[in-house]
Amino acid sequence: MQHRRTNIAAAITSLMLAAALHPTLAMADSIDTLPFAFSGGTPNLDVRVRYETVNQDNLAETADVVSARARLGYTTGKWNGFDSQLELESVSALGTEQYNSTNNGKTNYPVVADPATNELNQLWLRYTGLPGTSIKLGRQRIIYDNARFIGNVGWRQNEQTYDGLALTGTWIKPITFNYAYINNINSFRFNTINGNNTANIDLDSGHLVNIDYAFKPWLDLVTYAYLLDFSFDAALPPTPKAALNTLRRDNATYGARATGTLPVASVNGLKLNYALEYARQQAYEESPSSVKGFYELAELGAAWKMLALKVGYELLSGNGDYGFQTPLATTHAFDGWADQFLTTPATGLKHVYVNLGYTLAKCTLTLVYHDFGPDADASQHYGSEFDVQLTRPFFKSFTLGAKYANYMADNGIAPAAIDKPVDVSKVWAWLEYKF
Repeated sequence: MQHRRTNIAAAITSLMLAAALHPTLAMADSIDTLPFAFSGGTPNLDVRVRYETVNQDNLAETADVVSARARLGYTTGKWNGFDSQLELESVSALGTEQYNSTNNGKTNYPVVADPATNELNQLWLRYTGLPGTSIKLGRQRIIYDNARFIGNVGWRQNEQTYDGLALTGTWIKPITFNYAYINNINSFRFNTINGNNTANIDLDSGHLVNIDYAFKPWLDLVTYAYLLDFSFDAALPPTPKAALNTLRRDNATYGARATGTLPVASVNGLKLNYALEYARQQAYEESPSSVKGFYELAELGAAWKMLALKVGYELLSGNGDYGFQTPLATTHAFDGWADQFLTTPATGLKHVYVNLGYTLAKCTLTLVYHDFGPDADASQHYGSEFDVQLTRPFFKSFTLGAKYANYMADNGIAPAAIDKPVDVSKVWAWLEYKF
């Protein structure tokens, strides 16, 4: 398998170089200008200091942590269609580690999934010398659509990035074609669990196809196919590893998403927006036939002046044996900020939500109510959650934020890998600087 990856990478690199040196694409920049391309690039810095506290009813201890994340990078200038980026990332805890970071062994505390790390976050080479084409090779950030299926898990201090090839083509307007081949996921969700390093349990291959048809403001249609072949696909072991290995089942997901904005002529400034999505998931490569399910989303919103309202219904199917999974998603943004459904329960997840936003003097207040239940048994109920967030940018490069999540469990089925239904509350406060 490693030999196949090496051959693919070598072939892609050769193709990129051949394209750049093709006689029909004369080199606009001489070799003498190459040093100026490197020195004339753009640095980037992203520093976030965050306080997080978690109270979970089935654990005696309360998690309290101040963590700091710093990303420092540099993107070169372009030379004959080529540019490159190097970005380093460091995450550390400031003070005593009174939390379960997922790899520090402190399982008597609730999880705050920000383990200390120093890593290469991005290192890629990009070629844009062909009309309407971008080819990027290496470790990189990949986000498709709203990150519900493919994302960077940007809320966590350790960002999720991917090793592989990404191709973007805009050859036929208004269609954008995206394809990515990935063979490694750099994420705390796949590298560690309860102190056990499992970095060798990753992807044999992942093929991501995403085609966006941006016809009009009232219709943006996306079709996609995500084929994930993990290097580990065994029978699910007992907890606590069951949830993680559920994420690592080989699967193929095919779907379509439609979004749009509709102005209301009779009310000045009022706009309606919608999102409809459907996907099917099935067995792939070594996974058993029990890996199957579907995803549904219906969402309607309205925006007027400083107010925004959104109501939605989401279903990740589950039949008691397998729940529809989204292993590469930025899940925190969708199924409650208390993160009780990072893995879909085997009985599925039925999710109804209301989101209200208000912006005044650059301050944005967001209120969200969630109701959670299973797909397999309508008589059961997981619980409900209330979320609130307040953010304000200042001095152009700074953002100050505070956030609260309160999950209230029912006495029915437990979500994900938690042994029994429990109430969970979380509080965050952060300061971020970017340039």
